[in-house]
Amino acid sequence: MKSNRVKNSIFNGLSNVIVNLNSAIFSFVLRTAFIKILGQEILGLDGLFTNILSLLSLAELGFSTAISVSLYEPLAKENNKKVNEIVIYLKKIYRSIAIFIIIVGLLLVPLLPIIVKNYEFNNSIYIIYLLYLLNTAFSYLLSYSTVLIEADQKNYQIVHLRIGFDILVYTVQLIVLVLYKNFILYLVVQLVIRFFQRIITNNYIKNRYPQINFKDNIPIEEKDKKEIKTNIKGIMFHRIGEYVVNSTDNILISSIIGIAITGIYSNYLAITSVLKNLLSTILSATTSSLGNLNVTEDEQTSLNVFYLLNFFSLFLSGILVVGIYFCINDFIILWAGESYMLNSICTTIICLNLYLACILFPVDAVKNATGLYYIDRYVPLIQSVINLVFSILLGMKIGLLGILLGTTISSIFTINFTKPFIIYKYIFKKSSFPYFKQIIKNLILIIITILLGNCVFSTFHFNNLWITIVAKGIIIIIIYILLFVLSNFYKKEFKYFKNMIFKK
Repeated sequence: MKSNRVKNSIFNGLSNVIVNLNSAIFSFVLRTAFIKILGQEILGLDGLFTNILSLLSLAELGFSTAISVSLYEPLAKENNKKVNEIVIYLKKIYRSIAIFIIIVGLLLVPLLPIIVKNYEFNNSIYIIYLLYLLNTAFSYLLSYSTVLIEADQKNYQIVHLRIGFDILVYTVQLIVLVLYKNFILYLVVQLVIRFFQRIITNNYIKNRYPQINFKDNIPIEEKDKKEIKTNIKGIMFHRIGEYVVNSTDNILISSIIGIAITGIYSNYLAITSVLKNLLSTILSATTSSLGNLNVTEDEQTSLNVFYLLNFFSLFLSGILVVGIYFCINDFIILWAGESYMLNSICTTIICLNLYLACILFPVDAVKNATGLYYIDRYVPLIQSVINLVFSILLGMKIGLLGILLGTTISSIFTINFTKPFIIYKYIFKKSSFPYFKQIIKNLILIIITILLGNCVFSTFHFNNLWITIVAKGIIIIIIYILLFVLSNFYKKEFKYFKNMIFKK
């Protein structure tokens, strides 16, 4: 069982990385063509409707996560009857969510002239909006089976379908843009191909689970329904709080400072988000394996696995932070121009916020695996309030730096403290002090690396920016790795990974 968990985690991690890299590359090419052919106004319309419908998608409220938690135990014990009941329950819920999104989305149609008042309004906007609405609603109709395969640690088995359809939809959309320059046709292509992708993926997964009949006439047991509803109540507050925190910075920057600074900051955000999401996909691949571990092993075994995951996360987070700190401004100059560069203090806080987000990935993997959301359900809401208050007050006084610090303060005093504390208390039943000690120690290691890097890079310069970025990146990563090894070589986690790498 242990070897299966490790294998599934590795396969899921690799498949997530491949899918995300494939998507990032094709999205970049397609977005470049989109801007050049359709222009900034249509790009803005795309962003507006995407934001509106992502808000409607909050209706999901974490049902898939709650269902996954409930599936770990029956899958581990091969209780097919219970698995079937839970999957059918999710199928019914998703059908209701799709109907809800369509109804509420249609109710917003009369408001479109107000919502898109900054654009040249015409009747085609109704068609565009409805295509976005249908694509969002359809995404829930056949997605219940993917929750099953993810909970069963076998998500890697459908990676070929995801990559294949991604390539297909991006390629056809690119051809439509180049040949027809038609936004509506561009959206129709996406809607149709994604619809067939869900049908084919759903049938493929059903064939992988012949022991599950996926019929609608199987009622779920009341105790299972009650457990799912309890988890959903907890996840709901987390989703709303996270949505508020992640969606307010750009709005505040635009309203307090100006739209120009919003555009400059968005470049930094785009770069850090891609790298952060890449790290997240690697670590989130272990969630289903942790869920299986939680229902089949004791607390100490789960804690030992978490130590390994957290050690690996800190190593990668450090590389990410020091690399971005020394390379991002040079990259911005090369990509967009010197006028789009932020000062070093803002860059430092962006890196600190990135570190605070990345170190929570292993903790979130445990919370997702165990469904431990209800206990700290109000914390994300408190975080969102603190974030808004400090961001507004500090933003009015010191500008962009103040808004960024609002996020830093709200994270440190809420989720970065409470999430680890809760999993240690309720899952591992141990003190969380060693965890925070390790987090602070690694932060100090990053600071030392940055100080050494500043000394090294102050002595020489390159005339070519590409060479500068590559040289800085390689040198600073080597410095960090050496310091990380020197400060952790005696730990059992380091010995574990060393033996794994150099195993004969």
